Amino acid sequence: MIQTHTIAFSQQKLRSAIRRSTQQDAGLGYGFVLHARQRGANAVLGVITLGGESLALTAGLIDGLAGLPLRLFGSAPISLLEGSPVAGIAAERFENRARMPLSSVVMQVEGMSTPANQQRVEVEAKVIADSLVQPLVILTTARPASWPA
Repeated sequence: MIQTHTIAFSQQKLRSAIRRSTQQDAGLGYGFVLHARQRGANAVLGVITLGGESLALTAGLIDGLAGLPLRLFGSAPISLLEGSPVAGIAAERFENRARMPLSSVVMQVEGMSTPANQQRVEVEAKVIADSLVQPLVILTTARPASWPA
């Protein structure tokens, strides 16, 4: 269970990021916070939405983001790919792979060109629940249709 103050703090960060992106006319009106959380004895990745929903990140939720523009902290274009399911949890406990909680995701930062040097930097990193110290704010244009209401 996620503590109420963690959810409230995440919602505050989301509101602030959405407000900044609105001022920049970026069209980003929805977002979530990617954070580390406990599921029993295991660290898993979770998401907290502006509406206060808090759930474990799954492959199905990642699939729902496909095709949507994602911006890390409202600026850097990224994509998220399925990483590793939580170790030690039997797959048969879940109806399918899409519902298994993830302990990691692959984040591809697509980079941005700067007028000064005209270089485009791209980075791929594995975001691991055990190592994630600071929550990540991710904005997009709308709530993914496949995400729970």
